[in-house]
Amino acid sequence: MNKITLFVITFFIGLQVNAATPEQLDSLLNKIDQDITAQRLSAPEGNNALEKIEAFRRDAPFDFRIVPLTYRWGESYVELANRAIAAGQFDKAQGYLDKVWPVASLTPGLEEAQSVIDDAIVSGTAEPAAVTAVEAPTNAELERQRQLAETAEKEKQRLQADYQRKKREEQKAAAEKARKALAEQQRQQQLERERRAANEQKLKEQQRLAQQAAKAKTANAAAKVVAVDLEDELLDAKSKSAPVVAPKSAVSAVASAASVTAAWADAKEDSAPIARYGIPTEELASRSRSIAENMKGACQAMVDSDASVVIHTVDKSDYRWLAVRLTLCTRRLDRAYRLRHSHEAVPADSAPFLTLHPPRDTALIRQ
Repeated sequence: MNKITLFVITFFIGLQVNAATPEQLDSLLNKIDQDITAQRLSAPEGNNALEKIEAFRRDAPFDFRIVPLTYRWGESYVELANRAIAAGQFDKAQGYLDKVWPVASLTPGLEEAQSVIDDAIVSGTAEPAAVTAVEAPTNAELERQRQLAETAEKEKQRLQADYQRKKREEQKAAAEKARKALAEQQRQQQLERERRAANEQKLKEQQRLAQQAAKAKTANAAAKVVAVDLEDELLDAKSKSAPVVAPKSAVSAVASAASVTAAWADAKEDSAPIARYGIPTEELASRSRSIAENMKGACQAMVDSDASVVIHTVDKSDYRWLAVRLTLCTRRLDRAYRLRHSHEAVPADSAPFLTLHPPRDTALIRQ
């Protein structure tokens, strides 16, 4: 039996490649595997592994996935041959091996099984098969096999090189994608930091402007209270012909509010009160303008008796704010009435109130 490798010859039989789809080739491989498992190696006709192996080679001569299945097919026949040899059925065993040699000559165990049969024939234990010889290939055939083998090796190397190239391109593309994703993530994080910083700066600016507005509002309210006090005292002094120590103009008086405040610290109402009124605590604390409506009775009493008023509060800012509201309240009742008022502090746990006093013939600030 000639042991020249015939696998390459049969591998390239039928170079005319049919247009089989990848799905069809995958299905054919699965069917070959099922046939080998079921021992449908070369029979029955039309539904066996050998016919499907040959069909796959025709459709995809350069698809090397068929090689492992071809060896499995050959190993199945070698196993059958070994069983026949063990039973002394050398002709049957040779028939199994003759199927393998043209299809998968490199099948593991094939040469060993053939040697056992050859040795049995030499020793006379077995008779040579009637038709077992394989005609030796000619030089031209050997050259053709060599060229086919070279072509197969080159194609295999080309496929491997193409696979490695595609793999490198995929890795490069994946690395570039990851780099761009990281850059985009960093850009978004930087934009978020800038947005937060801008919002914080805007909030700080709004807080600063609000503080400035509050300070300006407080300063304006204090200036108005001082101006009202001075106006009332000047009008009172003019109508009563009483000497009043005051700045030459209201504008200069407002500018020197500190000196006026010091002068008022010594000004005390020494007359007995003629009436007392409570001050709504919550409305005073919340600076509600509705306080004037709730104290309308007190305002009417001030106008009717031409009274001067002492406002008793814990905080002097409460006194100044309430003096403005009472001034507006009384002027709505009688625009000729001029409210003359002063402040007297009360303990922190006391409720605010005001007392009405007889009309003053002189100002609280005296020479």
